[in-house]
Amino acid sequence: MSTAFQQAVRQILEVIMFENWLRFYFISETEGGGLALAVSEQGVTRIREQYPRFMPLLEDLNGKEISFELSRLAVCAFVATQLDGKSLPVNMADSVLDSAGFQLEMQLFNNWVHGHEEQLDATFLTFSEWMRLFAAWRNSDKVKEWAAGLAGAGLAEPNATTQ
Repeated sequence: MSTAFQQAVRQILEVIMFENWLRFYFISETEGGGLALAVSEQGVTRIREQYPRFMPLLEDLNGKEISFELSRLAVCAFVATQLDGKSLPVNMADSVLDSAGFQLEMQLFNNWVHGHEEQLDATFLTFSEWMRLFAAWRNSDKVKEWAAGLAGAGLAEPNATTQ
């Protein structure tokens, strides 16, 4: 797997991680009983300062009732408008999203969130802290072995997105 492809996997995974981070910390129940993303003005200001590249994604989601479909569409729109043809070669995003290596990384991230939910919920963590914690977990020998086993079962190429 080429270095450019590996970098594209990391960039797209980071977008998905950011969207998950938003939902994890900024979900509020609506009057109708649904769930909406509700980032305060102060929160928007801090995100604009610390993670300006993600502002279009935040703007697409903030104040809206959240569903799987809306989240998926917002992430795909962000990748298409902010990454594809800019920091990624044109049309590479489609190949990445369909790749076994990307699917493996998504599975690992989802397992990390579920396995660390209590720790993540104990106190507010910045997105940078989430990224650091996930990277440390992802780079542990145990997780590398697990990922290689999954890859060996046909889910992805071994070490396709590590480093």
